Amino acid sequence: MAVDNNINNININRINTQKIGRSQEAQESRGREKSVAKSFAEILKETAKANNLIANDIKLRQYSLNIGTEDIRRELVFSKHAKQRLAQRNIDIDFELIDKINGAVKKASEKSIRNALVLSEESAFIVSVDKNIVVTAMNSHEMRENVITNIDGTVIL
Repeated sequence: MAVDNNINNININRINTQKIGRSQEAQESRGREKSVAKSFAEILKETAKANNLIANDIKLRQYSLNIGTEDIRRELVFSKHAKQRLAQRNIDIDFELIDKINGAVKKASEKSIRNALVLSEESAFIVSVDKNIVVTAMNSHEMRENVITNIDGTVIL
């Protein structure tokens, strides 16, 4: 009987130390999760970028719907990469800017430019003139001290 009680006590002590070890691991794990959690400012910034991407996408879709069949201009298309850059760099586009880019693409086409840098006051766009696709976009901060390659010409709005 005495041997059985000692064995039971040893087993109970093992179980208790295992439970204590697990609870300490759980607390440490929760501590790591808290340190990995994003701050409110980071979440707000990510949400603002996502909303900007959605808003620009809606504007581009609405613009393409507004171009009638009688309009001889080809539709200006923004690549997936360009849409991502618009959101990341907080570049807001509107119909007026899209019309200006379209005009710049037409001028570039008349000068036989295939890949153009289109500069506006706040932003710049690399456009494949042959395909009528905006390849990427930069804000004024991104343009500073940058080298832009693979362009044939520049159109300033």
